[in-house]
Order: sequence, then structure tokens, then C-alpha cells
Amino acid sequence: MLYSFDFERRVDYVETDKMGVMHNSIYFWFFEKGRTETLRHLGVSYKEMEDRGVMMPLVEQYCKYHSPSYYDDKITIRTIIEEMPIVRFSFKYIILRKEANGTETLLAEGNNMLAFIDSVSRRPMRCPQWIRELLQEKLDN
Repeated sequence: MLYSFDFERRVDYVETDKMGVMHNSIYFWFFEKGRTETLRHLGVSYKEMEDRGVMMPLVEQYCKYHSPSYYDDKITIRTIIEEMPIVRFSFKYIILRKEANGTETLLAEGNNMLAFIDSVSRRPMRCPQWIRELLQEKLDN
């Protein structure tokens, strides 16, 4: 594993269905939130990338559900980067519920992959060197 970052939040009421269970589609939103906050923690934001002409469309995504989550559950979105990006950026995710007794329950795990494209031409590109350097700098510290 190259890097891991945990982001904590609670399940909002609007994220649950009629049964009071967090809707399955929300996990993908959590993946995006985890990825965004992980990149921000590493020193690069989507806004900065887009301002510099780089876009990252989602090209693949998977989620395995293990246990339900409910309104007001305190959860951890763990985002894992296993390798430095070259032409695609891969992320793994583990979603955990923090129980009252201090243990954690695995709710879901998944992964996704994003490509790098030039925002003007919309053509595929390699990961810009400045992004790799920012990531490497953070990983070295």
C-alpha cells in the first residue's frame, strides 16, 4: 500500500431509504467523497487539476456490500492508493461503521479507476508530472 486516508462522517437522513437503511447508491457517492478528500489531503484538488487542464473521468467502479448502515451511523471512508498513477488512477475503498463499543463493522468495500484526459482536446493523457511530484512529495514526508 502506497497511501491510506480516513475520512469520517455520519449517515444523513436524506441518504436512507424508506426502510431506514442507507441507500446502496450512496456508497458510490462516499467513494467519490473519500477520493476527493484524499487528494485534497495529499495537496492536489480537482479544482486545481481542472484549472490546469486535466480532467479525470470515471472509467470503472465496483462495490461489494457486507452490512447495512443506518441514519446517524458514524462511518469511516478509508481510501487506499496502492500505486503511483501513470495513465489511470486507481483507488480502493473500505467503508466502516464505528460501533458504540469501539469496534468497527465492515459495511462495504470497492474500487474505482479514473483516466486522465486533456480538458480541451478530451483526449487521453498520462498523469501530469506535476501531479506525480506533488503526490511523491507528500508520500516521502
